[in-house]
Amino acid sequence: MKKTITKKAIAKTIAFLLIFVLIYMFIASFLRMTDVVNIATIDGFYKEPENTIDVMLIGASEVYADYSATTAWKEYGYTSYSFGVSGVPGSVYKSMLRETLTRQKPKVVVFEVNGFLQKDTYYDRTIKLHSWIDNMHDEKNRMETINEIVPKDQRDSFYSTFGIYHNNWKDLGKCFKAFETRIHMKFSDTSYMKGFASFAKESDPSGCDKKKTLYFTDKSRQYMTDLLEYCKSCGIENVVFARFPHEKQVDNPEIFDEVNDLITSYGYNFVNFEDHKEEMGIESTYDYYNPEHLNVIGSRKLTYFLGKYLTENYDIKGSHSDKTVKRWDLCAQKTDKVLEECAKDTKNKIGAQYFELSAYSK
Repeated sequence: MKKTITKKAIAKTIAFLLIFVLIYMFIASFLRMTDVVNIATIDGFYKEPENTIDVMLIGASEVYADYSATTAWKEYGYTSYSFGVSGVPGSVYKSMLRETLTRQKPKVVVFEVNGFLQKDTYYDRTIKLHSWIDNMHDEKNRMETINEIVPKDQRDSFYSTFGIYHNNWKDLGKCFKAFETRIHMKFSDTSYMKGFASFAKESDPSGCDKKKTLYFTDKSRQYMTDLLEYCKSCGIENVVFARFPHEKQVDNPEIFDEVNDLITSYGYNFVNFEDHKEEMGIESTYDYYNPEHLNVIGSRKLTYFLGKYLTENYDIKGSHSDKTVKRWDLCAQKTDKVLEECAKDTKNKIGAQYFELSAYSK
C-alpha cells in the first residue's frame, strides 16, 4: 500500500531545507575571513546616502591610511570617502569606480596610483582580488569585474566563494573578528570614520634610508589607459591621479614622468605628493607606521594638504541638507575621539589597530 505524503510531512521538509540553507549561509559568512578594515570600508560605503559624497578616493591601503575624510570635513567643509582595499592592483580601480557610480556622483575622483606601479605578478594575487570582488554588492559589476581581470582558469572560485574560504576554520579568532565587523556594519546607520584606518606606531627607523624601485609595465599602462578611457566615457570631468607619500625614496623617479604623460594626455591631473613632503612637514619614521603608510600624525598633514589642493583647484563643496550636515558633524565628533586616542597611543608606540569599530568601543 502506497503511503500518502501529508501536508505535515511537506511542511517539515520545507522547514528542514530552510534551516539547512540558513545554517549554510551563516557558516559561509562566518568563514569569509576578509581583512576587517576591508569589510568596514566596503560595507561603510553602502551606508552613505546616495549622492552625498563630494570627493571619492579610490585605491589600495594608502587611501584609508593616509587620509581622513572627517578631518577634511571639519577643515574644508566637503564630504569624502576613503574607498581603499588593501593590496588591490590598479586593474581593480575601474571596478571600484563603477561601484561608486551606482550610488554617488562625486565632483572629484582621486586615484592613488601605487596599484599601477608594481611588477606584473602584483595583478595575479587572487586573494587580494577576492578582498574586493567577494564584498561588493552590485552583482552585475561583480560578474563584469571577474570576466575583466580574473584568468579564465581561476574564475570558478570567484563565482562561488565558499570553496576559497573553507579552510579558515583553522583561525577562528580572525573569523570571529571578521564576523563581528560584518554584524556591526550591518546594523550601523552610517560609517563614522568613512574608511579611515591606522596603526598606533612609528615606522622602524632602520628602513628609512632604503630605496624602492617602482615599475610601470605594459600591463599597468594598459589597465591605466582603460581606466582613463572609462572616466572619459562616463563624462567625469574632474579626476586626480596622486602618488601619496611613502617613506622609502624612489630610486627611479623618472617613472613618474611616464605616468604623468599618460594621465595628462587625457586632460586629467597627476600630483606627486612625494615632492611635497617638506612642505607638508612630513618626517621619516615619526609620521609613518611602516614604509608604505602614514600614521595618524602623518595622515593629518596629508589630509590638510590634499584638502587645500582640492578646494583651491576644484569646485567641490556640495549643497548638503541639514540632515547630512548634522550626520557628518556627528561622525567627525566620534572620529575625533578615535584619532586623539590613536595619536596618543602612537606616541607611546602601543601598536594597536584603529578602524571603524574603534568608534563603537575601545
